[in-house]
Amino acid sequence: MTPQPAKPRVLIVDDHPANRRAFETLLEDKYTIGVAATGYQALELTLRDDYAVVLLDVRMPGMDGFEVAELLRRRERSRHTPIVFISAFDQTVFNQKQGYVAGATDFIFSPVDEDLLKLKVATYVEIYLRNESLRLRILELEKTLSSLHTEFKRLDPSRTVLEQRIRSLEVIIESLKQELNSIPS
Repeated sequence: MTPQPAKPRVLIVDDHPANRRAFETLLEDKYTIGVAATGYQALELTLRDDYAVVLLDVRMPGMDGFEVAELLRRRERSRHTPIVFISAFDQTVFNQKQGYVAGATDFIFSPVDEDLLKLKVATYVEIYLRNESLRLRILELEKTLSSLHTEFKRLDPSRTVLEQRIRSLEVIIESLKQELNSIPS
């Protein structure tokens, strides 16, 4: 995983250049912005970098936003990344349900309220960064656990103390994983 820069990354995916530029202008002072004109470009960018939030147009030629969201949710790397659909047309309950099934975290409808967009992005970035912190903590604990297993094999006389430390770490890791998986994306 590529760690987030000092200004967390936000990916803007929209086939209309004016929309991309408008969202970029609104957010570039607080975030590192990635832009994609197609779903395919968005998927390429998410292979290279991790994003704290993806702003995703629903209607795009070739691959629509629903397809992109489904593919992002299938990847371990982007499974928990908040996806905010932006749509001028698909404001029906049916389309919203389809979006949530595909992996949407939220919707914003056009015309976009600038303050609402900024607030939602800030909220989802905060959630993403908190989740990333938990994931990093889990990785560190798993490394510690692995080294304890190795040590355990070498030091048979101290077995009981190491067994207790290992069991304790396993419980903490499992608890953190459950907490992470219970947090909605």
